[in-house]
Amino acid sequence: MSIPLPLRLLSRTGEKFEVIDCRGSRSPAIDHFDIITYTWGKKEDPYNCRIPGVNWNVKLAKQKLEDIKRLMIQDNIQYLWVDCICLAQDDEREMSSEIPKMYQYYKVARKCYILMDMEEVWNPQDIVDNLKFVDHILANMGGASMASEAFLTGKLTDILSQWATANWKFPMDYSTVRSAGIDLGVLNCYSTCINRVRSLLSNSYFTRVWTFQEMLLGKNITMYGAYKLHAWISTSRVLRTASVNAILRVLDEDCLVLNALQTQVRGVSSARTDIIYGGPSWWHENHKGVCNIFSAISITPCECEMRRDIFRGLLGVFSGLFTAEEVERDLNGDDIERISYAFFKQLSMRTGLAWKKLAISSGERGECDWIPVVANHNNPMTTDCFAAVVNLGRLKPKGLAKAFAVTGLLRTPKKYMRIVLNNSDRGFNFIFRGCNPGKKVKTGMFSSETIPVNDQPREVAADETGGILVQCATMLGSIMDPGGDVVQYRRRLLHKLQPHWNISDPNAKPTGWEDRCVSGTGWENPHPHGFRVHNRSMNFRMSSITDCGSRLENESTEKIACEVHINCGCVIIAPFSLIFEAITAVSGCSLGGTSATLEQDRIVLRDGLGLVQVGDIGKAFSLVAYGGNTDSHRLYANSCRSTRIHRSVVPKLWWPTGRALVREEFTHGITDSLRDYDYVQTGGSGNLLICQNRPLGHYKIIEVCVDE
Repeated sequence: MSIPLPLRLLSRTGEKFEVIDCRGSRSPAIDHFDIITYTWGKKEDPYNCRIPGVNWNVKLAKQKLEDIKRLMIQDNIQYLWVDCICLAQDDEREMSSEIPKMYQYYKVARKCYILMDMEEVWNPQDIVDNLKFVDHILANMGGASMASEAFLTGKLTDILSQWATANWKFPMDYSTVRSAGIDLGVLNCYSTCINRVRSLLSNSYFTRVWTFQEMLLGKNITMYGAYKLHAWISTSRVLRTASVNAILRVLDEDCLVLNALQTQVRGVSSARTDIIYGGPSWWHENHKGVCNIFSAISITPCECEMRRDIFRGLLGVFSGLFTAEEVERDLNGDDIERISYAFFKQLSMRTGLAWKKLAISSGERGECDWIPVVANHNNPMTTDCFAAVVNLGRLKPKGLAKAFAVTGLLRTPKKYMRIVLNNSDRGFNFIFRGCNPGKKVKTGMFSSETIPVNDQPREVAADETGGILVQCATMLGSIMDPGGDVVQYRRRLLHKLQPHWNISDPNAKPTGWEDRCVSGTGWENPHPHGFRVHNRSMNFRMSSITDCGSRLENESTEKIACEVHINCGCVIIAPFSLIFEAITAVSGCSLGGTSATLEQDRIVLRDGLGLVQVGDIGKAFSLVAYGGNTDSHRLYANSCRSTRIHRSVVPKLWWPTGRALVREEFTHGITDSLRDYDYVQTGGSGNLLICQNRPLGHYKIIEVCVDE
């Protein structure tokens, strides 16, 4: 039985290669072919690859092309589809015609090879075996911290000795670990395996949109360099029995990273299952599977050389979503706003469901206004644009969406906090300017003193970073969640932020550092009535922080700083990831409770990454509240000055509740008294606030609810 063939294939006869036209009159009878997925590697000037049948210059790294040829020889591959030499990359018509057929080609291919560049050559089966070995050792340790104290066979002892003297991979000094009395062989074996797993999934292969699609579509996947990801990740917790705080902290961080990787792998595996059993039209009715695709591709942001390919790179997954003519008409050029609108509109029309991302948008088109306007910008374009894609409900004629909503929000929204997004490349800095420093605070019946202003930048020493981060989180909690438990708040915030920094002494970051680094100080358990956050100020430069594990910090957001103005006069300037994690760390928040969870092996993201867009640089957002009193911060700040030092300052008004994030231009004036505010629940990705300006009028999405 004949199979649908690509336009061209790379053919091999012995060690001779040729690209053949599969639809030409002289094409040989082909009953099978394989596919390879890879990253192009370092860009090269277009060159003649000197393969017969390739009548255009290619940009693929020459070494990568040689690797592909070598693979064909080693694995005895006769026909292979290689996009860079089987598709004329500069022929827009040909590309538009072939891109929608990717699902078909991957489905009928005999095998899909994954070619990755790896710094170190290793056998993935060795990782499986070595982690099983570690597990076996621990099962026979009987609680002993050293293998020499356990009753192990001579063979096991010899293997441990080899690991103890092998190239040291554990991220702590060899002599420090040795003095801790923890078995060196066990730790080094474990760390070597985990480092390889992490290097595998941080490989550039997994950060490209096209290879994400190919990984999902490929049949009988064989990794040329590594395979079977899931088997070794699931056993990453085997060393949690160690008893030294510094070592436990390293293992705790490994567990956070590996749990995230495991979530990603399982989400990808679930997507493959949906595609395999659902066929090319799997996405027509499987709305949970569609959400999982968008979550899986945005959990680790992917990028493309050409911005439009962020959307075009998924057309194989959504087979048949666009025809060749529609691809050329709607998904060409660099206008991301037009392409994004076309993509989500087409997906909605073909499924009968209204698909949108969470981002707040003020643009109106007159049709499908629930699809957010995506700003064109010069920043790196990644699959963050698919973060928090939600299904509103049934699509009706004229581009209207019918959704179930919770009604009865009778109160008027009032602004009390303003957030501005700015470009910044100054590293991880935290500035807090309280509204009272420089003013007088009461010290006695008739006496007062000036509140000090601490606005001079302070460079934080590496080993002091943990304690300073806890202080910053305490300040944020006192502003963002003033009525809550500030200790629990900062634990949530720092756990979600997952900051990584360099230290000179491993004891500077012990396990449970979020509490231990301020133990015994006034920051350990500050009483909300005595903390007086409005009287404080600080300016910290934490240059030792290298990165954060939060998904809110990535290539698109790492150079964005937020400037927050509270209506009392307090100002906060901090990295994007810290501020938006701080907003969603509030107790009872409908966002941010979990970065990613697995429901029926599908990924559900709740981290609020989609709240704003990278193209919003220079724009402002406001937090509004539907409950409580938005003057509470201002009145409490006055009390912090007028109440004598060392006396409790008890709030007199309810703190703001029922918060929502809106664009700065949102208003609610006297003429808007007839507005009806309701909200649509999205299943955990943030509720959408809607309003009706007049009775019987259409509702519009205006905000994203932060609180339930």
